[in-house]
Amino acid sequence: MKQRRVWWLLALLFAAAAVFALSRIAGGEPEAGRTIREVEESLSARYGKVISALEKTGEAGREVYVGTVENETGTYQVVADAETGRVIRITPLAKKQTPPDKTVQPVDESKETPPAPPANNELAKSGISLDRAKQIALQQVAGTFDSIEVEHKNGATVYEVEIKTAENREVKVSIDPLTGQVLSIMWED
Repeated sequence: MKQRRVWWLLALLFAAAAVFALSRIAGGEPEAGRTIREVEESLSARYGKVISALEKTGEAGREVYVGTVENETGTYQVVADAETGRVIRITPLAKKQTPPDKTVQPVDESKETPPAPPANNELAKSGISLDRAKQIALQQVAGTFDSIEVEHKNGATVYEVEIKTAENREVKVSIDPLTGQVLSIMWED
């Protein structure tokens, strides 16, 4: 008799868990998403000082946060997904003039420059160019330019520059496309 009650209790708990899971899948309770403060802190850490309060609005059928960020390269409007916090679009508002870098190594022009990202990608209009990312990478690692790609890593967009060293080792240099900051250098064997 006691064993029968345990089985009924387990069956009831299982049924309740199944109903709860199905209601979540069917859209019963929406996810909370990111708070304005969380997104603001993320943007500040990655891109610079947030100079306008983020505003939650709708765009293309989803909620987004829109605000303005300023750093040493200029002022940008940033649009981030309200649920994930991922930056959707960066639009330059005003670029700051930067003095030319006197330590730039010569760029191997014999290699073809890769095509620019698609026209609908606002990244190509903001931050640093692909050529500048290439120069920054060659300043960090001595070698020959191999390729450059626009990649998404951990919810952020990066330029990934591949360089071949004199020892025939491949090196991947990840660069922040907005600030030009070197994010990582990975040596392949």
